[in-house]
Amino acid sequence: MIRKLYTILLIGLCLNLVACGDDNENIEPNASAPVIKFPMEQLDVDLNKVDNLPVVAVIKSQAGLQSVTMKIQTVEGTVEYKTVTDFFNPNSYSLSENLEYNANYQAFIIEATDKLDHIITGTLPISVTDVVERPVITFDPEEIIYDEMDENPTIPRTTFKITSEAGLKTVEMYLVSASGQESKGIINLSGEKEYTFDEMIDYKEGDRGFKVKAEDTYGYITISTLPVTYKTIPGPSLTLTESTIFAGTDAKKGVPVQIESVRGVHEVVIYRIENGSEVEALRETKNGEHTLNYAPEIDFTEATSKLKVVVSDGREGKEAIGYMKAYVNMDVATLNVGSQPLANNAHVKYPDAFGMVSLNDLKTYSVDYAIANEVNAKNVDFKFYCFGASGSPRLYSMDNTGKDGEFSGSTGKLSAIKVKNLTRFAILSNFDYENATVASISSEILSSSIAQSLLDPIAVGNVIAFRTGGSSAAGGGRIGVMKVINITEPKELVSNNATARVMTVEIKFSKKK
Repeated sequence: MIRKLYTILLIGLCLNLVACGDDNENIEPNASAPVIKFPMEQLDVDLNKVDNLPVVAVIKSQAGLQSVTMKIQTVEGTVEYKTVTDFFNPNSYSLSENLEYNANYQAFIIEATDKLDHIITGTLPISVTDVVERPVITFDPEEIIYDEMDENPTIPRTTFKITSEAGLKTVEMYLVSASGQESKGIINLSGEKEYTFDEMIDYKEGDRGFKVKAEDTYGYITISTLPVTYKTIPGPSLTLTESTIFAGTDAKKGVPVQIESVRGVHEVVIYRIENGSEVEALRETKNGEHTLNYAPEIDFTEATSKLKVVVSDGREGKEAIGYMKAYVNMDVATLNVGSQPLANNAHVKYPDAFGMVSLNDLKTYSVDYAIANEVNAKNVDFKFYCFGASGSPRLYSMDNTGKDGEFSGSTGKLSAIKVKNLTRFAILSNFDYENATVASISSEILSSSIAQSLLDPIAVGNVIAFRTGGSSAAGGGRIGVMKVINITEPKELVSNNATARVMTVEIKFSKKK
């Protein structure tokens, strides 16, 4: 707008002076001295801008111009700028000079000499706004250090001041972390010379600094960052020396733990997991020990399926957590069981895999053992059988004798067994086998629902409930669960016999009272 107005003034000035004289080869000896006109009384220059106006003037001479000399008045003195002696029209000369303005400029001086040696001087005052300093950002304190090793570490308030000669336009703030930067606000200002900030920023692990970007009214930008050093120490480490613990409900049982802590152990808490819920079993406050290797004792219940151990060094979120499988008043065993061709003579790859399973001993026995006497007969509860060319796997109770003729020993067949235990089975569909406890077995599995003497077929992954017969050495009417872990492929063990297979089962059985 200013430049446009400036141009209009210059055009008007030229029109007003056009009558002062024209090119004339005959010089009038009484011609007037040259006239110098500036379109403005003063030229305002701002060195913070890139589009300052040029120096503009119009010089008219009736006698004709001989020379025009231009000078710059500075704080130090007068400096020659330019002299013009060749004119397209010696009676009228318009100048427009784009100066490289300097802060010490005071005026632009024009000295016009006509052909009658008249000398006229014109001065245009220049007011210069010097380059202003960019915004200055000052943090107090200049750095924030949070050291977790300090006994009572604290984070000071984030405080800074911004000053600006030109006046502030905007202030932007960012929290810088290892994952990037997060905006903490943009403040729009109206040319204020100063802005202060004083807030509590809760720095955390991974934070690197607080960045501030200040822009003044000229568009000059200053970016400064308050360094944040968050010194962390590792949380405690917990080692459970046993992955599984066997316990009873008659006495406390120690839970072996090994703990290392740089900052020192503050607390140890042990929970029992019962029916999916955490029940606090122990809470101990420690004295900042850096190493602990001990076995705190807790009470167990028949609903306990796991233990959760939590170790803290007193800092929120720095706990070490470990889990341990718990079996309370329960026997657990993994057995390999051979089908009828392997029932008396186990395969070399599975030397302990005979055909009959004892729920009393939680092991397998051969045909020879089962038919040797009545005591032995009472000590076997079911058998593993595979049928036909596909080797379809089945489970038979001892009293289901339909296939006993195919179980051969060195002294006779299984049909000669003296006692036939009435074990019963049921495949379960919605039972949590992995977290099975004495309590869940007794409360969730009805004895009356376990009624089959034959399971045909069975498959890997099946969860099977069983109930012992009245004559079993394991005791009558006891309920347990087992899971089929694996069954070898047909002809994997004996190339010409698909029925020679080995089943791997895990059995969970409450202890005999």
